[in-house]
Amino acid sequence: MFSARALLVSVCLWNLFHHTLSAWEGEEGDFSFDGLPGAQHEFKVEVPGNQEECFVQKVAENAELHASFEVLRGGSRMVDFSIKDAYNNVIQEIIYKSEANIKYKAPVTGYYQICVNNIHSRFVSKLVHFYIVTMVEAEWTKYVEEIEELKTTVENFTVVITEVQNSIKQVRLHQSSTRLSVMKDWYLLTGNNSYVMYWSLFQIACVLMTSSFQVYFVRKLFNIPNVTPTAKPRA
Repeated sequence: MFSARALLVSVCLWNLFHHTLSAWEGEEGDFSFDGLPGAQHEFKVEVPGNQEECFVQKVAENAELHASFEVLRGGSRMVDFSIKDAYNNVIQEIIYKSEANIKYKAPVTGYYQICVNNIHSRFVSKLVHFYIVTMVEAEWTKYVEEIEELKTTVENFTVVITEVQNSIKQVRLHQSSTRLSVMKDWYLLTGNNSYVMYWSLFQIACVLMTSSFQVYFVRKLFNIPNVTPTAKPRA
């Protein structure tokens, strides 16, 4: 019984999460990343000497793009970091840094490039750690509100399940009490039946014995001998 209820709860929770995530994906299309109102990436890249590596990220209109990097190893650890629009125009650029952060609000929806240039080292590659986040503030607020609503729904569902479990416990206790009462009544009826049967047999035996004695003594009263006490025939 417990496993069935646990399975029911799991299925209901999955349906709730799936419905919420499907709604977000339907509104934002490709912009949705794992059902979240935005995207988040964290990775490491080996950038060869005197080369530039770029990564493309779709950013929605009025979405904020946060990009940070840190050179973990390689030579002087200094690189150039920039963000470019869809037309390869440099929007923001950081020169000769080992780590930095860039924040940019996209005016239009499009594909933006996050680039790191290892131009300061001709022969030494550098290992660079990237952390990129993009999100729409309004969508993120809506996401948080829907999560809170979902949490409230789950809490209400949990309360209902708890009440159902308590009701089932009460029903089981009532069934157990009823079963004990039925057993007690059955033994009582069986005992009363045996008592009545044996007492009835005893009463029947008494009646038969009494009737036999009565018949015997009544017949004894009317039993008149045909001779006198002197053995002479009675006239």
